[in-house]
Amino acid sequence: MGTEVLRVGDTVSWRHNWGSGPLVSAKVTGLEQTEYPREKYGVGVLSVSWDTVRENRVLVVLGEKWAYSSQISPSGTDPREWHTL
Repeated sequence: MGTEVLRVGDTVSWRHNWGSGPLVSAKVTGLEQTEYPREKYGVGVLSVSWDTVRENRVLVVLGEKWAYSSQISPSGTDPREWHTL
């Protein structure tokens, strides 16, 4: 991924229900970068690298819902597959 960045306002692919739900598109309305993987609280940021998303160190706000970064991936991809690449 390198220098690619996820920003507030981007559309992502998302599997809700802790990653077991159907694949849907969702708009990112907030991001929190965490110190460790799968933390529930972090520091609010406007963008993060996709490498940090792969490390599962981002809490993603999707409107009224939120997700761990392991549940999202770039638009048009499946988080289940993208995180294993």
